[in-house]
Amino acid sequence: MGAVLKLERFDHGVRSASPMFGQVQLDAAFADGVAEGLRQAEAMRSDQLCAVLIELSTNLESGRAMRAQSQVGQIRAMAPLLDAMFDQLIPAVARLRLREAVLTQLADIAGAVSPLSVKIRCDAGTGGFLTAHLARLGLSAVQIDASGPEGSVEAEMTGGEITWDEAAISAQLRRLIEEMMETD
Repeated sequence: MGAVLKLERFDHGVRSASPMFGQVQLDAAFADGVAEGLRQAEAMRSDQLCAVLIELSTNLESGRAMRAQSQVGQIRAMAPLLDAMFDQLIPAVARLRLREAVLTQLADIAGAVSPLSVKIRCDAGTGGFLTAHLARLGLSAVQIDASGPEGSVEAEMTGGEITWDEAAISAQLRRLIEEMMETD
């Protein structure tokens, strides 16, 4: 036994006209979609770049502060070593003056070290983009060099180097001791 199925139509007389778009309208809608996608991608790229630049600048600043604090601690730690070294060499009055002179000289040397910085070398287009974002964020720790080849980006961290020349330091210490011995 078969079942009989009856289908009915309810749209007799009402014909809805489906909208028709021409090729010009379709091309314009496609171009608008592509442009909006590019704007969104550029905004996302810009936001990501700003986040990286802010983090980099923050890390540089905290690195500078930690290095300065470390230098002060290291120089203070040198005082007992200098006292022990000069103890048998020179009288107490001259020893205090010499220790202060050496500690002052060490502080000057530590202060002469160039601060940590980042230099980004890239092409002119990327350089303009980075410079605009750095200016907008008010960041100065990152330097931009827009003279690189097209499509390249190189980052270089500079600063923070002290060269320790034992011979030169020994000679300077001898001169300081001789100078202190002559003045007393």
